[in-house]
Amino acid sequence: MKVYYINLDRAPERRVHTEQMLQGVDFERVAAVDGSRNPPTKKGLNRFQIACIDSHRIAWRKFLATPDSFACFLEDDLHFSPEFPAFVIGEYWIPAEAHAVKLDSFYNVVMVGAQSPAPLGRGLARLYTRHESSAAYILSRRGAETFLRLSENPTRPVDYILFPEDPIGERLNVFQLTPAVAVQDSRYEKHHAPGANFVSAIARTDRPGPDGFLPRLWFKLKRETIRVVHDIGRARRYLVNRLFRRLKPEVIPFR
Repeated sequence: MKVYYINLDRAPERRVHTEQMLQGVDFERVAAVDGSRNPPTKKGLNRFQIACIDSHRIAWRKFLATPDSFACFLEDDLHFSPEFPAFVIGEYWIPAEAHAVKLDSFYNVVMVGAQSPAPLGRGLARLYTRHESSAAYILSRRGAETFLRLSENPTRPVDYILFPEDPIGERLNVFQLTPAVAVQDSRYEKHHAPGANFVSAIARTDRPGPDGFLPRLWFKLKRETIRVVHDIGRARRYLVNRLFRRLKPEVIPFR
């Protein structure tokens, strides 16, 4: 299985870090789209989020141009388990129906189904809730085609597209490897040991709303209405997962 890692031209230290981590693995660097070169936008997504989506889309297309059945996609601020290579060398352990398999943990609370055995004593479970970050994941060809379609006119960041609030409701077969074999530098530094202290390339935002009192008021009312609707939907899904699917909230560890 080939690994595609996404890296900005202006971040050579991340390139060195990632390629050192990937020694012994078949990988290809994908030059990321640089959001700092784009003009600010007042769309729902800022220019850095849009550039991030475009970067992942480039990597997905590279994969689909090959005959490979699966590929791994990485961002360039990761720390890996020593066992990481075993999960990208072979693909026998990946469910045939999978759109995506998440390899990292962001340490937010998630709900997953019953685990099936995965290599090296790990487990593989269906993901029923959102799990933040798009830092390390595997896609099938069907998954790459699906996510290219879902991201054509994006209204959500790329990790919301890949690992949404309700994967089952969106008819996505998304799985989680547990314990995870990758973790972003910021999470590694917080939960394990000093990291490389990489700063997010998409942390900056564009202007949040329109000019003028009435347009701003309408913008805020619309935003709050959407938030309330999302909160209601999230609460309903939580009850379905807890009461009917018998799932428990948990945090995916990294090891």
